[in-house]
Formats: sequence, C-alpha cells, structure tokens
Amino acid sequence: MNMQRRTLLFVMLGLAVWSAVATFTAAYYYKQYLETRGAFQELKSLVIDVNVLMNYGNGTQDWNNETVVAGSTAFDALLTVTTNVEYQTTAYGVFVTSIDRVKNVAETPASGRAWLWYYWNVTTLKWTDLLRASDAYVLRPNDSIAWRYESYSYSF
Repeated sequence: MNMQRRTLLFVMLGLAVWSAVATFTAAYYYKQYLETRGAFQELKSLVIDVNVLMNYGNGTQDWNNETVVAGSTAFDALLTVTTNVEYQTTAYGVFVTSIDRVKNVAETPASGRAWLWYYWNVTTLKWTDLLRASDAYVLRPNDSIAWRYESYSYSF
C-alpha cells in the first residue's frame, strides 16, 4: 500500500470517528434539551404572572409585574410586592390595615381612608371591587389587581 492511500485511509477513518462522536454528542445534548424543556414546561405550569398596582392615594403609583405560585390570592400577591403589611384576620377574611406604613384612618364611624383592592375586569375595561376579602380571590394568569388607599363613606 503506498503512502498516499495509507494517508487517505487514515483521514477517512479519522473523519468516520469524528462523525460518529459528533452524532452521538449531538444526540446526547438534544435528549438533554428535551428533558430540560419538559421540566421547564412543568415548572411553568406551577407559576403565573400577575400585575399589581400600588396606589398610595397621594399621586404615587407603583406597578409591579410579579410571578407568583399558581393558586395564590390577591393578598399573597400583595405580600410578594411588599412585606411591610399589617392586617387582621376576621371571620370574613383578611382585612389590610396598613401597607408601607400608610395606615387606615377612621374619621367617623362611617367614613375615613382605607386600603381597598380591585381587579381589572377585561370585559368592562374597568377596575372592579369584588366586595370580598383579598385572601378569598384566587388569581388567574395575567390578572391585574390594584391596592388603593382611598376615602370611603357609607350610610346606615
């Protein structure tokens, strides 16, 4: 066998080995990609994105785009946005009394300023009060909620 044929044979053998190694490596990493993508999709189903507006009643507003665990409530989203929350647990649910040191104030028995929460109704395109405690409303993906410090009054 002459030198050129031997060199050609070694080059072809080297290319065959390189091709086999490259193919097996690509197959291995593709399998890893599929497993990682599956795990990501599973984890993605366990969390949802929500928007939380904090309106402090003095012109200060703060939008927060948060990722929360699926099954979280409007109150849970508040606790994700700020940990400086005071509240009372009542028979009707959680009643927020202070957020970021802004406390509810009763001016008379029927009026004052308090933290109220709303959700964005995509049908009416308006902020809507559900008249229920924030820990009773389970968030859905892409929900928008607002916590507003505002005046209230009611008559008996």
